[in-house]
Amino acid sequence: MERLRAFSPADDALHGPSGIIGTFGEVWFTSIADHRVGRVRAGGFVQVFSDPGDLVRLPANIFPGADGRVWFTSLGSDRLGAIDPAADDPSTTIVTYALPEGSRPVALKSAADGLLWSSLRGADAIVSLDPRADDPLATLQWFRSTSIDAPAALFTAADGRIWWVNSGSDALGVLDPATGEIRELTLRSGSGAPRAWAETADGRLWLTARSPAGLLSFDPSDPEGSLERCETASLQEPDGVCLGPDGALWIADTAANTIVRFDPANGSWTTAGTAPQVDGPFDIKPGPDGASVWFTNKTGNTIGRLSTGDEARAGRDSVVDEDRG
Repeated sequence: MERLRAFSPADDALHGPSGIIGTFGEVWFTSIADHRVGRVRAGGFVQVFSDPGDLVRLPANIFPGADGRVWFTSLGSDRLGAIDPAADDPSTTIVTYALPEGSRPVALKSAADGLLWSSLRGADAIVSLDPRADDPLATLQWFRSTSIDAPAALFTAADGRIWWVNSGSDALGVLDPATGEIRELTLRSGSGAPRAWAETADGRLWLTARSPAGLLSFDPSDPEGSLERCETASLQEPDGVCLGPDGALWIADTAANTIVRFDPANGSWTTAGTAPQVDGPFDIKPGPDGASVWFTNKTGNTIGRLSTGDEARAGRDSVVDEDRG
């Protein structure tokens, strides 16, 4: 496997790829600027799908559902969407579910019990639904609080609680679905504006942060008392972050056009992928092969794959191919 590769459709028809997820043996992504979703198949073949009903606008986040479909948020049309990856022509299976006008759904994640959770930035709310129901919208549950302020990045933690970033206040929110209790965590001054979530094997939660750039982490059982910040001078505007197959945290640094590796075990930082092949990286997730991370190049309009093997960990330069399926 080449250390780093970039993939795009044969017609170069990607515009602002945003969210990404490895699922069903493939890599699925949203193409926010042209209102489509797509996938990278085995061998690097890229397909993109348009909604026949023309109801998808600004698809942002994407995640597999317990019903076997891939779900996504349609930020610009106040809808959630789903597509069947097993269909001969997945585009014909796109279905969207209308939320109240002005909801502005941003993030989408699945919990261990199969429920899907989404942050509604415009409605200052967190919602859940069951994708397995005949009518998923009939199962929609709303969670509101005066402390929810333009919720954006959302994360379903291993302990069952739902966390999110309040983009309006740069605070964190947490919901216990078992009790309905909602809490707000105000970060210490100088922590930075939180962006995206990851969780390490020990249950510790991690967030990218900007202004100043860095990584925040805490034990969810004691967020205030365990909050720590890690940083390196080269980090500029970190966005997406994920736990890689190698146990390290992999970060998309949008402004620096780099993919950065942070090892929580020893606190070391490594620049693992650089421009021009890394071009405006935004979201990043582990791949289905168990040996790579995948990321969206939101500026470069490609999908990137970076090996997490020994060569990538060493941060060596290597030849990069650009595949056009």
